This record gives sequence, C-alpha cells and structure tokens, in this order.
Amino acid sequence: MHKTSGLWFFALLWSVGLAVTPIPSRSPDKNNNVDCTGPIAFTSTGSISVHSTGLVVYKQNVVNLAVTWDREVGVYTCVCSGLYQFSFSGSTEENTRMVLKKRLNNGKQWTPIIATKPGGGSATIFLEVESGDQVAVYLDGNTKKFNTRHEQGVEVTSFSGYRIAKS
Repeated sequence: MHKTSGLWFFALLWSVGLAVTPIPSRSPDKNNNVDCTGPIAFTSTGSISVHSTGLVVYKQNVVNLAVTWDREVGVYTCVCSGLYQFSFSGSTEENTRMVLKKRLNNGKQWTPIIATKPGGGSATIFLEVESGDQVAVYLDGNTKKFNTRHEQGVEVTSFSGYRIAKS
C-alpha cells in the first residue's frame, strides 16, 4: 500500500514539475567564454509543444549560431548585447495569437513586444537586447495550441533571431 501511494506521489510531483515553465539561467557557466565578435543567429521550425504558460517549444534548429538559444525550452538568453532582428510565424487556433515577449536581465515579468492577430500570422521587429535579457514566443489565448491542419508536411511555425549590430 505504501509503495503504491509513494509511486502516485512521485508521479504527481513529476507531472507538476513538467507543468512549470523551464527558464534557462541568465548567465550559464558555459557562456562565460562566448565570442561576441562573430555572427549570432538562430532559426528553429515546427512546434512540438506549448508549455502551460504559453511558451512555445520548437522541433528542430535550422541554424544555431547562438550559444544561448535553446529550442527545447523556447528561450533565447542574450550574452552579446546589440540590436537584434526577431521574426516568428505560425498558424494558431482562431482565438489564439502569437506574442514575442522580452524579460530584462533583472526583471521578473515578461513584457509583450509585438503580436500576431488571432489565428496566427507572422511578425518581424528590431529590438535592443542587453546581456542577460531573454526573448521568447508565447501563445496567448484559450487553447494554447497551434493549428496544424495547414502544415501538410511543411513547417509553418518558426522563430528566428540575429544580431545586426553590436552595442
């Protein structure tokens, strides 16, 4: 009886842990020796899941020249300050929109920057990003899921970022 209760308790704790949005450290040890003189860019496609908070996770990297882009979490953590261009696209449910959000290095809140209309679409923006800031795409709506009926084997969900000028 106690073993069964213990297993249920462990399973409950594990599922609660998965529901919490994982956010990478703003200054991971591996980023201490990042070369900020070269190109910094990433593009990921496909939506494999959406966290309970709406944070989008991606299937695959097409390009990843950004040491701190984590497609499995869906968050870019800046280690090389500058002017960046971010673009994202996707087809969502009719009552859901995609929102690019930024969290400042010392901040606790994600601030909405730009969004698509309900049903999805695409957006591109220039954004000044400082070391330690984070940028991510969230879904904002009731269903928090992507509309996959338009994909037909070709990915329509993407998130890209690249630094166009150093600061």
